Amino acid sequence: MNSEKSVPDSLTDLSWSEQLTLWSMRYWSDGFRQNYSPYETLREAYSRTRCPGALMALDNFLSLVVAGHSRVIDIRCLCCEGISEDEWCLLQSLALAQSDCGGQIKEMLSGFLEPATARVAQSVIIGWAKELREGGLILPLRSRVLETIPLTHVVEGRGITLRVYTNPQTATLH
Repeated sequence: MNSEKSVPDSLTDLSWSEQLTLWSMRYWSDGFRQNYSPYETLREAYSRTRCPGALMALDNFLSLVVAGHSRVIDIRCLCCEGISEDEWCLLQSLALAQSDCGGQIKEMLSGFLEPATARVAQSVIIGWAKELREGGLILPLRSRVLETIPLTHVVEGRGITLRVYTNPQTATLH
């Protein structure tokens, strides 16, 4: 499949690195929702891929998301074949960080994180991307996917913060 001609909408259309990263986000989130510890399984997965530090980075980032989200984030269940807009946003934020193009990351994360959390999360996601890259898990930058992600940005001025939403009705709980 030529990733530049279309936006993948199936897990089988993703690279192995994307599949593992998306699965780990979904598995961590499922553990959070269902109140079980996902760490042993995730530790095994990242040890086998020779990037054990990625687990701590994943946990740090998703813990920030839980603590500082501004809306419900669509991280789907493990059995879902499709890929949500929020999942694409996270995958492409990691890909941008791995390509040293991190300027757009905070703006992408501002779509579902509070402004202060987005600022902190930017450095955390860069650390996560570094751990993945050092383990050989390179996520492809997909320009067609980036074009489909509606960017939300935070405009800060003298003592006030305006949040500009592209389309807040697209938030879903899965």
